[in-house]
Amino acid sequence: MSEFTIRDIENLCGIKAHTLRIWEQRYQIVSPNRKASNHRLYDNEDLKYLLRIAYLYHNGHKISQLAKLSEDEITRLALKMKGNYPRLRILKSLADMQDFARGN
Repeated sequence: MSEFTIRDIENLCGIKAHTLRIWEQRYQIVSPNRKASNHRLYDNEDLKYLLRIAYLYHNGHKISQLAKLSEDEITRLALKMKGNYPRLRILKSLADMQDFARGN
């Protein structure tokens, strides 16, 4: 299992670390694990979820509305979008991997 720092997530998702921290606090978007030093550590599932959130956010969805949706609703909404955000192929690949893991 891979672990990612908040800087890794920032670079991959295109959302500033400060914004991610606020979203965690305000909307409980994710609850990353912590190192002994209290630094955040995100796992693969956190990354996939945050990539989907970032994709939708960059395509005009409000975080306050996204926070109300389930993970499955986020996935379905992200796959329906036809935006030009450059990580679209990654999202589709992640969804395919998730379906494969679930046996779909």
